[in-house]
Amino acid sequence: MGKSWAYLCSRDEASDAYAKLKNEGNLNLNFKPMPYEDGIAIPIMNGNIELEFEEILRSDPHIRLKKLLNNPPKKWEIIGDLVIFPQDSFSESETRNWEQIASALGCNRVAIQAEIEPGIMRESRLKLVYGIDGWVVHRENFVEYEFDATKVMFSSGNITERRRMGGLNMSNEVVIDAYSGIGYYTIPMIKSAGAKHVHACEINPNSVEALNKGLRRNDLTNQCTIHEGDNRKTMKNLYGIADRVILGLIPSSQPTWGLAIKCIKPEGGIIHIHMNVHENEIEEWVSKTKDWFSIASGRDTSVLNLEKVKWYCPHIRHVVLDLKLEAVN
Repeated sequence: MGKSWAYLCSRDEASDAYAKLKNEGNLNLNFKPMPYEDGIAIPIMNGNIELEFEEILRSDPHIRLKKLLNNPPKKWEIIGDLVIFPQDSFSESETRNWEQIASALGCNRVAIQAEIEPGIMRESRLKLVYGIDGWVVHRENFVEYEFDATKVMFSSGNITERRRMGGLNMSNEVVIDAYSGIGYYTIPMIKSAGAKHVHACEINPNSVEALNKGLRRNDLTNQCTIHEGDNRKTMKNLYGIADRVILGLIPSSQPTWGLAIKCIKPEGGIIHIHMNVHENEIEEWVSKTKDWFSIASGRDTSVLNLEKVKWYCPHIRHVVLDLKLEAVN
């Protein structure tokens, strides 16, 4: 409990009064409105009556952190019950109580972000500073992912593309996810898009473990075959079976473009090509990529869609090009 000045109004007036006080900057966000006699008491910074209020557990998180830290971070990411702060969020001299920081943000664990390992494994370098382990369950778009955030990467910025893949109609399709990771696209393609079967290629054993857990959690194990190892080898066993191939690697998936063509059925299919491209070169890249696939496949090729997923860094966009390869002549 704590005290705050309050603005008293009828229940019918409460919504308009709250909006007006918020616009004036007079709300006390440490507390929440409460019933008072026959009306509503709205906590404010300045007023004529002082009342006892219950503190809001989920009020403005920046205010909660400010009570614990002199210079609190301005941004963070929450995955499951794990809060992840960017590098250099805290000064070395600042005293920190990780348990209180986690609790202030409604979490049980705290980690500090780091650059993803640049090698072929794309391993996480996340440092867990409070908590026992990095395993989390992350829910989004009606699917659940299960993974160890300290060992494998997860990009929240790709949520729109995961949603898009889950929103396509893939009924009766056989799909190859050439860089499946923990199942970013594999799981929504089966659960939401209705893919008949997905062949998931992944080289990182930690990601394979997470993918298996995610498939079991979503009851999709029978609709996915995992091909562990280098996809430049495993995709050679999948020639001619796919209605659709996902090439979800950035900055470039080019090493597997030729393999993807060979995996598409003779009747034709779709390839989704992820790439990091300079904003001034996107149109040219689309044209050159379409021509490359047309010449390399010997098939008529058309552009179905260009998706601008997110900014990767200044002037560089993560894009996805959807190409349709027609039947072999």
